Amino acid sequence: MRKRQETYVITNADAAFKKVNENLNSAEKEILIMTSSKGVIRTWKNKALLKNWQEKGVSVKIMAPVTSENLKAARELSKHFSIRHIAACYSRITLVDSKHLFQFKTPLPDQEKLEGLQHFESTIYSNDLEYVQRTKDMLNEIWSASFDVSRVMVESIVRVPVPTVTLSTPVSDIASMMSKHNIGAIIVARDYEPLGIVTEKDIIERVVLAKKDPHEIVAQEIMTAPLITVDSERTIEEALEIMRRNHV
Repeated sequence: MRKRQETYVITNADAAFKKVNENLNSAEKEILIMTSSKGVIRTWKNKALLKNWQEKGVSVKIMAPVTSENLKAARELSKHFSIRHIAACYSRITLVDSKHLFQFKTPLPDQEKLEGLQHFESTIYSNDLEYVQRTKDMLNEIWSASFDVSRVMVESIVRVPVPTVTLSTPVSDIASMMSKHNIGAIIVARDYEPLGIVTEKDIIERVVLAKKDPHEIVAQEIMTAPLITVDSERTIEEALEIMRRNHV
């Protein structure tokens, strides 16, 4: 008997999570995913699912913004599956075997959480083959216009504008800025000229563990200098090689 074709909303996050995972684990031929930066990380962390796909020889294509946040996950995934960079993710969609479509709500980048099931709330599901095929055609067009992770340019993942502090900025203020901007390092500059960098590791090792007062210690005392830089028109692979050579 031919299965009934339908499209509906799964309002319950747990129910949606269960149905998505059942379909992903039972995939036989292909999976096409367009997701967010954090979605790449979530996929990479699901080791059991990745192993299942590899063992069954499932073709997996993933499209997502490749950023400094998910670069490691993207590179690891690219060793076994196809992953490409897109400038932005306006809709999060998963297609399984050209039969099952899941469309997830898309939160603002600064509101999306890495853990939890929030992104499964109000998931749209469809097995309407005509609708699924139209969506697949659209995703394949986006895939054709995207490019391989190895070709992602540095300029596409950098944060602009770059948060900076002065040489005399107290470490306590630097820590607050890092927390506010959700970053792990900050540039020290003088008259817009970058002089050094202060990282979370610098603060921990040179202030916290040294039992110094973060209100008294300033950027100049703990920053790493000179800066090792890379041109924004270089690829990420080239930037990573520079980092490797300089033990960054």
